[in-house]
Amino acid sequence: MTTVVLLPAGALGLARSVPAPRRLCTGLDAALLELRRAPQGSTFLVIDPPPTLDWAALRTQLRPLRPRVIVVGRRVPPGALPGALEFATLEAAAPLLAARPAEDRSVDPPAAPLTLIGASTGGPRALQELLPGLRPRGTLVIAQHLSAGFSDNLTQWLGTLTPTPVRTAVTGAPLTPGVIYVASAAHVTVRAAQLHLHPGQPGREYLPSIDRLLHSAAGWRGALNAVILTGMGDDGAEGLAALHRAGARTAVQAPGSATVPSMPAQALARVRPTLTADLAGLRAFLERHA
Repeated sequence: MTTVVLLPAGALGLARSVPAPRRLCTGLDAALLELRRAPQGSTFLVIDPPPTLDWAALRTQLRPLRPRVIVVGRRVPPGALPGALEFATLEAAAPLLAARPAEDRSVDPPAAPLTLIGASTGGPRALQELLPGLRPRGTLVIAQHLSAGFSDNLTQWLGTLTPTPVRTAVTGAPLTPGVIYVASAAHVTVRAAQLHLHPGQPGREYLPSIDRLLHSAAGWRGALNAVILTGMGDDGAEGLAALHRAGARTAVQAPGSATVPSMPAQALARVRPTLTADLAGLRAFLERHA
């Protein structure tokens, strides 16, 4: 099993004694990304955690990943990481690190990629460029701001653009690889590898909320991609930034290529995404990662 090591930049030499395979990270976001890529049941080794570490947030981020957690050096605050094993020195932890946890062959393989796309004004035109012929390996979920009654029409129209099945999102729908889901005029979230719909307030808020969808996917076990397209306002900007910090691949339509540049511009004001590109570049991004 892999050991993901989070340690100060000046202490990289300490990790030479950690058995391979190991992944060395000096930042928490990078370490969480490596844990998502690692087999379930891998070890998360934290050496000399900084005093500024948000233990409550770390506990939330680790919960869906279920690694074996070993902390060396600084004490973990009481109750912050239940089940974490603490050692004063790396030498003291060496026997446990050498005793690799048995691989659980009953564990499901890592989840297929999940790609979330948010759009508003001009979104259908952008999707018309992105979807034709696209055959995703994982699941796509599209949150396009809509008025009530138009989601079914959008689903039907998008279904004419691609051989991939396109379905309207409903509560309990499984995140099936190779399927595109279109959110209705309600909020949609991801939980336990299923979609869930939540009533909104038409005329008083964005429907569906792109931010709410993106935030809900923070615990996704597999590869995660998030894309912000053309639109008015700032919906999706905070959610994209949060997923980027958590290690997701993020992409934003270049404002100059958007029908309405507000949403892409607001996203770029909050985060430097993995990719900023026109629709041709975003299409290549989806072909490679979705």
